[in-house]
Amino acid sequence: MNAIRNMEFNKVINLENLVPYGEKTINSMMIALKNSLNSAVFAFDKEEMLSEHSAPADALVYVLDGELEISINKIVHKVKKGEMILMPANIPHALKALEKAKMLLIIVKKHEEIGGFVNLEYSKELLMKDIVIGFKGGVVSKRVLNLENLTSLMFAISENEEIEHNKTEGELLILNLHGELDIAINNQKEILKEDQIIVIPPNVLYEIKAKTDSKFLLIEIN
Repeated sequence: MNAIRNMEFNKVINLENLVPYGEKTINSMMIALKNSLNSAVFAFDKEEMLSEHSAPADALVYVLDGELEISINKIVHKVKKGEMILMPANIPHALKALEKAKMLLIIVKKHEEIGGFVNLEYSKELLMKDIVIGFKGGVVSKRVLNLENLTSLMFAISENEEIEHNKTEGELLILNLHGELDIAINNQKEILKEDQIIVIPPNVLYEIKAKTDSKFLLIEIN
């Protein structure tokens, strides 16, 4: 079974549109599941909440729309569209929608022997695109997730720069966070705009070219 769920290969998808809002409810859809990784998109009606709980897994929240109030060990954080926060394993946390809100949730079970999130600070809200800062041109990357059979990097890439002649080993997910990208998959071209996502199947040639200065998250699951 594919690790990536509910998304077609080689098709540009607006991540925010995957899950509709409902009245006085929380809707969700799983988009990835393999080993220690679990990811889903949630849509909260205003004032809806996930009550305080804890779990043996780190959880990254990226807000796609609206604003969430997230408490971690009783400390309240307000996280807006475009911002993220990393919640540590085994620490009580709760989420409440201050207005209609959508989020991407990436959960990684904590295993010291196989890794987890890296280069990210717990319990600190920041713009997700600012994980890579101090960018002065060209192509730079920073590893954000280190797991067996999974690679995840945050890229910053200057206008007209390219990442050429790559071949996927596993299922490849690209989430554009800022700017605009040209994605060529077996010579078929797609345009990827902010908060759009594309999934590329294994053993496929692809290239990425920045139409503007851009930042994107790449996750490859083998």
